Amino acid sequence: MPPSSLHSLALPPQSPGPALREVVDEADRPLCLLPEAAILRQGLRHRAVALLVRDSAGRALLRPDLQRCWDFSSRALPHALEAPEDCCRRLLATDWKLDSLAPRRLRRVAACPETGMAFLTIFTARIPAATARELARPAVLAPEGLPLLDAAELAGLARQEPPLLAPLLLHAVRAGWLEVGGAS
Repeated sequence: MPPSSLHSLALPPQSPGPALREVVDEADRPLCLLPEAAILRQGLRHRAVALLVRDSAGRALLRPDLQRCWDFSSRALPHALEAPEDCCRRLLATDWKLDSLAPRRLRRVAACPETGMAFLTIFTARIPAATARELARPAVLAPEGLPLLDAAELAGLARQEPPLLAPLLLHAVRAGWLEVGGAS
């Protein structure tokens, strides 16, 4: 079956097994569907979404990752046939309970080792400062609270304390991928 016909297929109802994600070629065209764990374990090209929730002053809410580093507000691999924008809206609803927000695309990055071989789409979503402070408070989403950092603080962490940032976020800060109004 040609890769372009993958999007015209209707998927069967999802079984209780692992969720399927799209494996893509070097031009970001779908090749096949595989479980997320298999894609990541084998280092196959795929799609990913990263979201940075920011307050009205531009400060970013970060979340801890599994290695206890600070990471993007949310990250995910889109479900099979799910558009990056829809994946981002799903993250806003499930991770942050912000169903009504409209995310804005910051940048799209080609698959490379720094993105884990993902064609990465980075989004931002703005929330009021009071909402950000509430979400960052201890015990609301994390026992110790969440950092709410402006661009200078985030750049300072990347420069002076790189182990505190997850590798993808560290690379995104250093590469200027998080700058609002940057080229895609």
